[in-house]
Amino acid sequence: MTTMKVSVEYNVSYSYDNQVTINDNVLRVFPPKEFWQNPIDEQVSIQPNGKIIYYTDRFGNKNARIKITEPHYSVFYKVISTVETSPYKVTVNDDLNLPLDKSLLSSGIRMYLNPSTLINPELIRLRAPDIVEHVTTLKEALTVLTEWVTKNIEYVPSSTTIQTKARDSLALGVGVCQDKAHILIGFLRSLGIPARYVSGVLVDTPGATHAWAEAYWPNVGWIPLDPTHNRSFDLENYYVKYGHGRDYDDVAPITGYFESNSPNSLTQLMVIPTIIEK
Repeated sequence: MTTMKVSVEYNVSYSYDNQVTINDNVLRVFPPKEFWQNPIDEQVSIQPNGKIIYYTDRFGNKNARIKITEPHYSVFYKVISTVETSPYKVTVNDDLNLPLDKSLLSSGIRMYLNPSTLINPELIRLRAPDIVEHVTTLKEALTVLTEWVTKNIEYVPSSTTIQTKARDSLALGVGVCQDKAHILIGFLRSLGIPARYVSGVLVDTPGATHAWAEAYWPNVGWIPLDPTHNRSFDLENYYVKYGHGRDYDDVAPITGYFESNSPNSLTQLMVIPTIIEK
């Protein structure tokens, strides 16, 4: 099995017009152990210094809540993760007819069938009923719908925001990786297939984070799907996963608030993946 050692540096900074008295943020950029990735090391840097509390959220993701109470005009966070990756591949030789037998799904899996803040499966299906009505098996759903989103939702940077709902980006026919993942998840959930949103990094695409999806196959596990690059079942070993949830809101790389008279902040983000050993 081919393995690769990767370093991923996540840098985000905020600057303000006026002094900030409290900055309280949650970082979700810590690669978990998976069958295809093994975290080796992580380093967290903060300027100015703050209090860090680590915890695991309801989805199993590692989070870091960082509270800074020292007055400041800017703040900087850096997380460097070293990860060993192997091919992100799941092989399934048989197939299952749809709809899936829900008795095969635990409660922890069934929550990925439900509507979420940014994804309403029924509204997705109403907007595009012809796309899903002829899909009859699980393998067909995963491959055909991934391909459809890749080809029919044009990748246009800055065409949407982090709060654009899946039904809206589908209607527009444009979006970025987040929107493509949301639309695919909406299609799958509308067919009774549990699907979740994945946040991470594509090693050969520096600059920003990436988003894709995972769909649940009973008695097998989670199947990786990247509707930005039309990859299903096999995403090779160029992906580093940060976490998963129902949609972007559950695994946003950083969220939080600040207290200040400054109405605005300037954000700068840079993600730097480096292949250390191949």
